[in-house]
This record gives sequence, C-alpha cells and structure tokens, in this order.
Amino acid sequence: MYIRMFVLMVVSFYTSRIVLRQLGVEDYGIYNLVGSIVAMFNSLRTIFASSTQRYLNYEMGQGNEHNLRLVFNLSIHINLIIGALFVIAVELLGWWFFANEINIAPDRMHPAFVVFQCAVAIAAISIITSVFDAEIIAHEHMNFYAVIAIAESLMKLGIVYLLSRAPIDRLSFYGLLQLGVCIVILVINFLYCKTHFSEVKFQRMRDKTYFKKMTQFAGWNFLGNTAYAVTQNGVNMLLNVFGGPAVNAARGIAFQVSEMTKQFLTNVNTVMTPYSIKAFAGERLEEFQKAIFISSKILFYVQLMLTIPLVYLTQWLISLWLGQVPEYAVVFLQLTLCISLIRSVHGPIDTIFKAKGELKYYQISEGIILAMPLVLGYIVLKFGAPYASVFVCCIAMELVNLFVMLILAHKIAGFNSRSYARHILLPSFLCIVCAGGMLYIVRQLQPIWIQVLISVISMGICSGLWWWIILTKEERTNILSLLPNYHVHDSQR
Repeated sequence: MYIRMFVLMVVSFYTSRIVLRQLGVEDYGIYNLVGSIVAMFNSLRTIFASSTQRYLNYEMGQGNEHNLRLVFNLSIHINLIIGALFVIAVELLGWWFFANEINIAPDRMHPAFVVFQCAVAIAAISIITSVFDAEIIAHEHMNFYAVIAIAESLMKLGIVYLLSRAPIDRLSFYGLLQLGVCIVILVINFLYCKTHFSEVKFQRMRDKTYFKKMTQFAGWNFLGNTAYAVTQNGVNMLLNVFGGPAVNAARGIAFQVSEMTKQFLTNVNTVMTPYSIKAFAGERLEEFQKAIFISSKILFYVQLMLTIPLVYLTQWLISLWLGQVPEYAVVFLQLTLCISLIRSVHGPIDTIFKAKGELKYYQISEGIILAMPLVLGYIVLKFGAPYASVFVCCIAMELVNLFVMLILAHKIAGFNSRSYARHILLPSFLCIVCAGGMLYIVRQLQPIWIQVLISVISMGICSGLWWWIILTKEERTNILSLLPNYHVHDSQR
C-alpha cells in the first residue's frame, strides 16, 4: 500500500507541474474550480465504498454467505439511485453557477462547461466503482487495490503526454481524457471482482428490511461526508467570486498536496477498518476499542511527520516542485495542512459509528458544522478580510466537529471518549505546540539548510513525544516485536 502511495505521489506531483505548464495559470485555475468535483469524488469514492464494506465485513464476521450476495446486489441498486440523484442536483447547481456567479473570461466558458460535464460523469461512475472497491477492501486484497491505483496513476501520466498533442482545446481535451481513465478503471475493477469473489453476481434479490437499513446507512454516510466535500468546493467558489482564477490555482495546489497526504492516512484506515468492524460484529469490544486507539495514534503520527517538513519548507518545496510559486499558494497550503492534521483522527472515530450502524445524528451534526465555514467565509471576505481567513474558519469548525464527534460516540456507541481525549488528544496537542514553537524559529532563519535541519530536529522531538507519551508500554512492545532479531520475554508480554 505504501509502495502504491509513493508511486501515486511522484506521478501526481510530476503531472501537476506539467499540466500547469501546458494549461497555464488561468486554465489550471479554471480546471481546479470547475473540475474540482473530480478531486472531491475521488476522495469520496473510498467513503462510498465504506458503506458497502461495512455490511460486507459485518456479514463476514457473522459467516453469512447468502447475505454477502444480498449486500452486493442491494449496494448496486443503492449506488445507482445515489448517482442519479447526485447528477440531477449537481447539474442544476452547475447551470445556475455558470449562468450567474462564475468569474472567468467569456472565451473560456465553453471549455469550462465541457470540463464540468466530464467531472459530473466521472463522479457518477466513481459512485458505481466504489461498490467494487468495497469488495476488494472487505476481502483485504490490498495487493490488487494497490496495483490498480498505480495503473490509474500511470494512465494519468499518459494523459500529460497526450495533452501536448491535443487535437482540440487543451482544457476540454484534459477533461475528456480524465473521463476515459475513469471508465477503464471501472471495467477492470468489475472484471476482477467478478472473477475472484463468489458473491459478485447480478441477481434479483429483494429484502425490504435490509434494503431500508442499507439505504439509510448509505444516505446518512453520503450526507455527512459530502458536507465536507461540498465545503471544500464551496470554498473554491467563494475564492473565485472574490479573487478569480489565479486564487483558485493557488488553492488547487494546496488542495492537491493535502489530498496526497490524506492518502497516506487512508492506507492505514483502509487496512484497520475491516478488522475493527469484524471485531465489533463478533462482540470483541475490547479489541475494537484498542483498534480505534492505536489507529488514531498511528494516523496522527503519520500526518504530523508529513505536515512538519511541508509547513516549514513550503516556499522552497513549491518552487522546487512547480518552478513558479503562485501568489497565496504558500499560506493556503500551510493552513490546509493544519486542517488535515485535525482531521487525521477523523477516520477511526468515524469507524465507531459505522460499526454501530447508527449514523443519523452524527452525520446531521457534522453536516451542519462543516457547512459553517461557507457562511463565515462569505461574511469575512465580504468585509475585506484576506483570502486565507476562509481557511481559518475551516480550522475552527474542524475543532468543534472533532469534540462533537467524541460526545456523540460516547452517547450512541458507549465509546470511552474521555479516555480517548486524555490519552490521545491532549498528548497530540503537546506535539503540535512543540512543532509550532519550532516553526517560529524556522521563520526567523533564512538559509535553507538551517531550515531543513530545524525541520529534522522538530520531527525527532515530536517522534520522541509520540513514542514515550502517546503510545502505551504494550503498544511500544508490540511495535518493537515487529523488528527483526527483537525478542520479548514472556514476563514482558
């Protein structure tokens, strides 16, 4: 999975540099405005998959073969319904936005509309593809899951080559090629699942009670998680209305980097979620809680180790990556990474509600809270605040959302939220304070080699705090036992 992530990261960063050069800053900004729905539903694809995966893993824990086939067939129907509703809603919103609010040159309106239509099609196809993703993840075929992602990234690398030989407008051609890749991935995933998993058979299976339960789960999961994605795209639209395509280009760069770091976290959570839900289904509640705790600790550490060098060396890294640094890109990226750090523990807490199968109040509260940055962002921009203030609003609401999630996890699922806050959130805050203090020192120093040195020192200090304060003695022993030639005495076990 991490080999997959490394390849994806290298290809993504390289293609971004070339695409920016091929399209230019204005068209790149337009694509990130209108085509940002592609990035939104690429990230939501895993979330859609998690709805189906939850029921697949639950039935695996129960050992019910018939219900596995039922889950697959009902999931196809549910995702087709969600996809159709999504297309209708987004098309209506898109027509209104193009007619009234979009801030781009008139001669770029048609290519932007082509990209928008391609983006809608990609999102709809991704909703269907998520069912097959769920099958692959639930059966823990992580090798194929990694290989197909690498193949997808290599196809997108081929797009960059074809872009330089575009027979039509490059922006339109780019959107059409992205759609082609999405269709190919759907076909490959379907053929693999059809070949390897016995329950992947299209049958007319009906169970109104199960259908209602899965529909409610998928609907609430869609509502809450879409709220985050809609907020991200709403922020993009706000920045376009008040700042234009150049500001969208800066935000697009920041969003792409944060999404790449998010994929590292997704790898850990993807591996942990099937085990956690099976443990809950088998009523092994102590194992379930331990899995939530350790995955939260690992996810926070991974995000922190990615965030420190990216925040400390933002200007230098963007210049090295793109060759030019769009205005606002540095501060946008730094603030976006702060949001990602807060959201790093979101996945394991989310698993608590999915394992319990009760999402209604959790997703309603999250949807309301995560929509607030749009309202606050519009108000502060209307009063002339800097563009970066929108991201500050997002940070504040993410903190509120985290604490509300823990309160609901305790009330709905009986999760020990107080212990979670004491053993994970408070020590994690100490690490963040330490990293923030070192960042202040970095800003006072100019030579890049000193900034790199301070970054390494900060990562070392935070790693030490994580190892000795956040991890328990048992967890440290278990991690060390994975190392070669390390032996633990029975008394220590």
